[in-house]
Amino acid sequence: MNIAFTTERLHIRFAQIADAAELLKLVNQANFTKYIGDKGIYTLDDAKKYIKDSFISAHKQHGFGPYIIALHDETLVGIVGFYQRAVLQYPDLGFALKDGFEKKGYIFEAANTLLNHRQNLGINQVTAIARCDNRASKNVLQKLGFKTQGQVFIESTNIAVDVLYLLNTERN
Repeated sequence: MNIAFTTERLHIRFAQIADAAELLKLVNQANFTKYIGDKGIYTLDDAKKYIKDSFISAHKQHGFGPYIIALHDETLVGIVGFYQRAVLQYPDLGFALKDGFEKKGYIFEAANTLLNHRQNLGINQVTAIARCDNRASKNVLQKLGFKTQGQVFIESTNIAVDVLYLLNTERN
């Protein structure tokens, strides 16, 4: 296990091919496809390729990317990370939880940890996007200190309208 950050309840770690089965479940949940989009990951091989292409290669290329959120007992509960998107000026904070792990503060805890270490990853400014109707994600982003800046259409996700947030630069 290659842990990047540890919190009181969580390990925020680099993805491994062994995570493929749990990621396959996560990306095919109804809330994931509704709020993030259909990633076209339908088989275990697709999930393994997703880990290589989206997790491992992002860290190699940008010095940052998505991480696995796991409990200290190794239970995978979700993902959190910084994404470099062509349509956004700054890296984007993104996250998702597996069903059954919502409303326990895991996303806030993991995202807050990443934000507190973002400068070590070479990130000063951070954006985050959430669908207008994704109240839970917007609440987490606001609690983290993000402010609404406007709206943007992300064609690649086929999601009509997203809200764009910009992290307050004075946040420590």
